[in-house]
Amino acid sequence: MYSKLASFLSASNTQYWMKTLSKFLSVQLFVQALSFGSGILIIRTLSKEEYAYFAIANSLQATMNILADSGIGIALDAIGGKVWQDHYRFGQLINTAMYLRQHLAVIAVIVVTPILFLMLHHAGASVSYTVILIIGVLIELYCYLQMGVLSSVLRLKTQITRIQKLALIGGGCRLVILTALFKFLNAGIGIFASTIASITQSIILNAWVKDSIDRKAPVNQEDRGEIIKFIGKQIPNSVLYAVEGQLGIWLISIFGNTENIAELGALTRLGVIFGLISSVLNEIILPSFSRCQVAKILFKRYMQVLGLYCLFSFLLIILAFFFPSQSLWILGENYSHLKEEVLLLVISFVVQYILGVAWLMNVSKGWILSGWIAVPIEIITKIVLLLFIDVSSLNGIFLFNILSNIPVCAKIFYVAYFGFKKMNFSQLT
Repeated sequence: MYSKLASFLSASNTQYWMKTLSKFLSVQLFVQALSFGSGILIIRTLSKEEYAYFAIANSLQATMNILADSGIGIALDAIGGKVWQDHYRFGQLINTAMYLRQHLAVIAVIVVTPILFLMLHHAGASVSYTVILIIGVLIELYCYLQMGVLSSVLRLKTQITRIQKLALIGGGCRLVILTALFKFLNAGIGIFASTIASITQSIILNAWVKDSIDRKAPVNQEDRGEIIKFIGKQIPNSVLYAVEGQLGIWLISIFGNTENIAELGALTRLGVIFGLISSVLNEIILPSFSRCQVAKILFKRYMQVLGLYCLFSFLLIILAFFFPSQSLWILGENYSHLKEEVLLLVISFVVQYILGVAWLMNVSKGWILSGWIAVPIEIITKIVLLLFIDVSSLNGIFLFNILSNIPVCAKIFYVAYFGFKKMNFSQLT
C-alpha cells in the first residue's frame, strides 16, 4: 500500500513540476529574449571604449550589491521558510532584513565607489562622464536593495505569475528606452536605461507586497540576531565572491587594455542562456527546496537538479566546440576573431554555474561553512595561480577562473554532505 501511495505521489509531483516549469519557461524565454536583445543592441552599437565603461560600471555595481547582501538573502530563505505564512512575523523579518541591508549598502558604497571612479578614469572616461555613470549605478543599486529583499516575499509565497510580470516589465522597459535612444546610445544611456527600468520594477514590487506582509511591523530583535549570525558566517565568502565574480574585469583592467575589457564584457553576454536556468532555480526550485524538511526527498531533489544541470552544461560545451563562429556572429564584427576564447568561456561558465547551483541549494537550507576557514584556502589558490597564468589575455582569465574553483568545489560538497548528515543521513540509504 505504501509503495502504491508513494508511486501516486511521485507521479502527481512530477505532473505538478512539469506543468509549473512549462508555464514558467514559456514566459521566461521571452524575458531572457528581452534581456539578450538589450545586451546585444548595446554590444553592437557601442564602440569598444564605450562598452568597456559600461562593463566596468556593471561589474562594480554587482560587487556593491553582493557586499550589501552578505548572507541576508540566505537568512531570508532559511528563516522565511518557517514564518512566511504569518503576515505579521513575515513583515518583521522583511523589515529587519531591509534595515540591515541598507546599513551594509552604505559600507559597500563607501568602499567600492572610489575603486569604480579610478577604474573608469583609468579606462579613459572623463571626470564628468565618470561621475554621471556612478550616479546611475548608485540609484539602481538602491532599487536592487529593495527588490533583493521584497522579491523573497513573492518567491516564498510562490507567486510565480507576479515574478514573471516583474521581469517582463523590467526587460521591456529597458529595451524600449534603448531602442528609442538608439541613435544616441552610449554607456551613460545604457546605464540609465537599466536604472529607469529598475525604478519601475521597485515601485510595482512595493505595491504588490504590501498586502502580503505587514510593512509597519517593527524590526524583530530575534530575527536581527539570527540574520547577523548568517552575516558573520557569510561575509568572508561574500567579500571573496564579490571580488571573484568580477575578478576577470579587474585583472584585465590592470594587466590588459580597454579593448580586452570590452571583449571580456561582450563574451560574457553569451552566458545569457544560464540566466534562464538560474531563474528557474531561484524562483521555482529553491523556495520549494528550502521548505522541504524530509531528508530523503531533499537528497533526491538535490541530485536530480545537479544531474540535469550537468547534462545541459555538457550539451553547451559540445555546441561551443563545433559552432564557435555562429556564437560570435551574435556579438557583431568587432568580436568575430575570438573563436578560440569561446570554448574556454563556456567551460568557465559551466563550472561556475554548476557550483553555483549546488551552493544555492546549500544556503537555502542554511548549510554554510564559515568563511573564516574556507576563504584563506581560496585566496592562496588564486595567488598561486596568478604566479603561473598570464592574466593579460582572455584565455588566461578563463583558465584562471576554471582552476580557481577547485577548492570551491571541495567546500560546497563537503558542506552538502554534512548538511544531509545532520538531517539524519541514514534515512537516505
